[in-house]
Amino acid sequence: MKKIIYLVVLLLFAELGYAQYFTLTPSGFVSNDRAEYTVIDFPNVKQEVLYKNVLNALSSMYRDPKEVLSLIDGEGITIKGYEKEVIADKVKISPLQIGKTTYKYDISYTLSIQFKDDKVRINRPSFECRRWYESGYKSGWATGWTYLALVKDKNAKYAVFDKNGQIISQEAFDGLQQHFNGLIKEIIDKSKVVNNW
Repeated sequence: MKKIIYLVVLLLFAELGYAQYFTLTPSGFVSNDRAEYTVIDFPNVKQEVLYKNVLNALSSMYRDPKEVLSLIDGEGITIKGYEKEVIADKVKISPLQIGKTTYKYDISYTLSIQFKDDKVRINRPSFECRRWYESGYKSGWATGWTYLALVKDKNAKYAVFDKNGQIISQEAFDGLQQHFNGLIKEIIDKSKVVNNW
């Protein structure tokens, strides 16, 4: 019984520590006030210090920062990232299938950050999810990229939302929100401690 109570308390604290900067909608990410950006306050911190701290944090997070980061000196940073197999989607491949198959999608994304005295503005992320597939003899051994669309349409086999805005892939929805909110939280957290060594 004590283990269960400990687990519940741990999960509650983990949820409280989770920062929610953006929410995924059928039109893309929006902030808590439905804007296309979120602003994080850093009282009494100059623009150039914020820029330097975030740049140092990002440099420690990416293996080759020069390939990922575009800079406007002292004013803005744009991240163009790519990660393999980070977004999961569980689907039924055929009506006869009893369980579901999990596909893992690569994600490429762009995230822009701007700086002013006392403030950091993070624009909503843009992204694309895709996976490489190789078919069998029934489909002529076709290979190529297949995409996880944000909203299902006649050309999209897999999607996060249906055409009415309802979530049809809870795994992908949760994965995308956790990925980007976690990335932003990591950037902010590392930028606060980057010079404390």
